Amino acid sequence: MDELKLKTFVVGSLANNAYLVFSEKTKDAFLIDAPYPSTKIKRFIQKKGLSLEFITLTHAHYDHVGSLEDFDQTFYVHKEDEFLLTDSKLNGSAFFSTPLLIDKPHQFYDSKVKLSFEGSKIDVIHTPGHTPGGVCLKIGNWLFTGDTLFYRSVGRTDMPYASSEKLISSIEKKLFVLDEQTIVYPGHGPESTIGQEKAENPFLLNTSW
Repeated sequence: MDELKLKTFVVGSLANNAYLVFSEKTKDAFLIDAPYPSTKIKRFIQKKGLSLEFITLTHAHYDHVGSLEDFDQTFYVHKEDEFLLTDSKLNGSAFFSTPLLIDKPHQFYDSKVKLSFEGSKIDVIHTPGHTPGGVCLKIGNWLFTGDTLFYRSVGRTDMPYASSEKLISSIEKKLFVLDEQTIVYPGHGPESTIGQEKAENPFLLNTSW
């Protein structure tokens, strides 16, 4: 884990965060979310001479999957978000951009599939609420929360198949039990820590965690 590097890319009109985890020793890498455009991400990979091994999605809204077609690598998605890939109204693209349909081979996060990178386990934490198949990905002390948990905010739940009750429950029961020093890398906005969000997130101050 100590040898792993992290590069953040702020991409697209909604200022999505895409994260590239890589090893300067082996030159292997994996990507967390694939917003459009992919130009900055692919340029960095080429400049560093990296080999992109796979892509992990935190969820399947259009602003997190828009550049999947630009990559040949396998991508992972939760099975409960698969339907969003091929429905432009439900993934949001029909309303905010060019309708987007992702018709590519993919794999599901599965208890039988143990994801790891450079010897470090990648924990897949199912956190429904923003979408039915939203996940957070934890590797070492890094927690990639997609649109579940933000700096002093939480994901939207005013969309089809979203649930504020499930979202808050996911955060309380699955994220706030983690070490308070865990670094939160959200799908939009600045980083934080679990401890800071427990103490200062206004959407969670009056909850029962």
